[in-house]
Parts: sequence; C-alpha cells; structure tokens
Amino acid sequence: MADEHTDPGFDPEQEAEEERPSGNVREKPGLAFEQPLAFETEGEAELLLELVLIRHGHTLWNRERRYLGSTDLPLLPESKAELAKLRKQPELAGGFWRVCSSDLRRCRETLEVIAPHLAQAAIHDSRLREMSFGAWEGLVYGQLQHNPRYRRWIDDPAAVTPPGGEAWAAFTERVEGFVSGLLQSAAAASRLENGGEPPHLRALIVTHGGVIRQLLTKIAARSSFRDTAAPLPGTAVTVRLMLQGGQWRFPAQ
Repeated sequence: MADEHTDPGFDPEQEAEEERPSGNVREKPGLAFEQPLAFETEGEAELLLELVLIRHGHTLWNRERRYLGSTDLPLLPESKAELAKLRKQPELAGGFWRVCSSDLRRCRETLEVIAPHLAQAAIHDSRLREMSFGAWEGLVYGQLQHNPRYRRWIDDPAAVTPPGGEAWAAFTERVEGFVSGLLQSAAAASRLENGGEPPHLRALIVTHGGVIRQLLTKIAARSSFRDTAAPLPGTAVTVRLMLQGGQWRFPAQ
C-alpha cells in the first residue's frame, strides 16, 4: 500500500513539486525506434534536431486540482494573460521546421497565445493527448483516496488502469509512436539537404505534463517517469539530438 497522500499521487497535470506515489512504474526499455538512441558522443553529425517542449496553461480543473486527462477544457482567462507574458522566452525565438500540438483545446489555445505566428502551421495530433483517467476525470484526491483500485493504481499505474480510462501501455505506445514518426521525418528531411553543414531542425511541441514527462524519460534518458518533472505551464524544456551513423544520439556537451 502506498503512503497516505494529501495531494493527487499519479497525476501528470499537477505541479512538479507535489508529492508523488511511493510505488514504482515498471518502465520499458528505450523507445522502439527503427534506429535506437545512443548516449553522448562526439563526431561528425548528419543532422541536429532540437525539440522544444511546451506545457499548456491552466484550466479550471488544474486550478481546482482535479484529474484532467482527455476531458477537453479551455484555458482560464487569467492563464491566457500569464501565457502572453512568455511570448519572448528564448526557446521560442527563431524558426521551426515543424510545429505540433495536442488536439485538445487547452494546448491549441496555449499555442495560439504563446506563439500566434506559429499556430496556423501547427499539426494537431491526438497522440500528444494526456492520459485518459476515465471515471476519475474531474475528481480530486479526497474523493479517491480510499478507493482500493485507486490505491493500487497509485502503487503501480503500469499494472492497474482507471475504470474506463487508458492503460499505461497504450499511453506510452502512442507517445513513443509520435516521437518515432517525428525522428523518421527529420531523418528524411536531412537527406534532402545537399552538402555544407549538417542541417539543424527545430520542432515545437505543445502538449501535456504527463506526455512531456514520458518524452523526457525516454528521449533524454531521465531516471524514470515518476522522478521526472514537467516544466511549469507555458514554459519550455529543450532536448537536443543528433543523427550520426544512422543512429540518434545525445551530443556531447
């Protein structure tokens, strides 16, 4: 049994500093890319790829600390005002080869506010949605804390699925499928370049806290989903990769 909590335990949309459950998510090994990721390396690169990951702004349920996954809620007006102040963050400067967003309203609205000049070109992809919490959507921790199934899910979300919700394996499979497709497209784009310096592609991805945590766990080799924090709403975290010898690798710092 997990420790008693005063906050939602396994909730990707909550702030990073909240208490997390004591159980262990059974992490699968690295992404099933056609070419596996390697670790830091030096040498000539065929392609440099920068992924700029932005977390959406707050909705009413976020502010009320309710479980919010597949439910399609708009941003709060005050959240839009807060996001507008972040338009000049350095991660948004320059051009982007590709702009992707979850198709849920809170992500689409975040992109429209934070980078309005990029919204028209965005690809809205359902694979970037947050995990669905099923019957637990809209509930707060206090309504669930004594539910035996919820307690088992807190201990091991890979083994237990919320009623009517999304299984952990389905969530990770679709997120990893999105990334695999993006890397394949980037590699194909690099082959169109003729000579000169290796191309440097940038992709902007506006999505949810849980998706960003999963991406960082798998792409950036963070220790585990549970120990990986998402950025604050509207702020960015950047992952840099390079294609070398047909494999995606982490550049040496």
